[in-house]
Amino acid sequence: MIAIIKRMSGLLLTIFLVVINAILIEVILDLFGVKGHRLFTGITGTLIIIISFAYSMRKRKKFITFGSPKKWLIGHEWLAIAGTFVIFVHTGTHFTALVPIITLIFMFIAFLSGLIGRYVYNNAKSELKTKKAEFKESGITEAEIEQKLWALIIASDALSKWRTVHLPIISFLVVMVLYHAVTALYFAGF
Repeated sequence: MIAIIKRMSGLLLTIFLVVINAILIEVILDLFGVKGHRLFTGITGTLIIIISFAYSMRKRKKFITFGSPKKWLIGHEWLAIAGTFVIFVHTGTHFTALVPIITLIFMFIAFLSGLIGRYVYNNAKSELKTKKAEFKESGITEAEIEQKLWALIIASDALSKWRTVHLPIISFLVVMVLYHAVTALYFAGF
């Protein structure tokens, strides 16, 4: 029970820090009259999030076949958090049009979904600790243990259910980001 509370507190702290710090930076930029940062932060945040998708390609061994899936997952998580943070700075406290508001809402939902996925992953990992001990006792090498445990985590029922929610949210978010970018450029005169 204490482990669950610790994991949940980390989840809530991450959400709080990303949102509050992004809004704080936006307020500071406004106070000092800094203009023109929206385009830069919008593009930068989007690119960081796009780079985080490399994990999906590594996981499916599409274009990227090097590196351990575990390290790619950690990179995916940190890049997604950083990209979300930069997008929140991009948005700030300005909610003036429907498409950006809907896009921001879905980005926040995708962000929450990713954090929940991390929570589910950590739960599966702690439950599989016992399996690791069993594998060690049977004389399997560390590399084989890592491979077998990763396969078990991926196959876990909780992660499968979570993916059925996370992937459609991400897909809709991609459509909304593209729509937002096109309409923003159109109304800016490009």
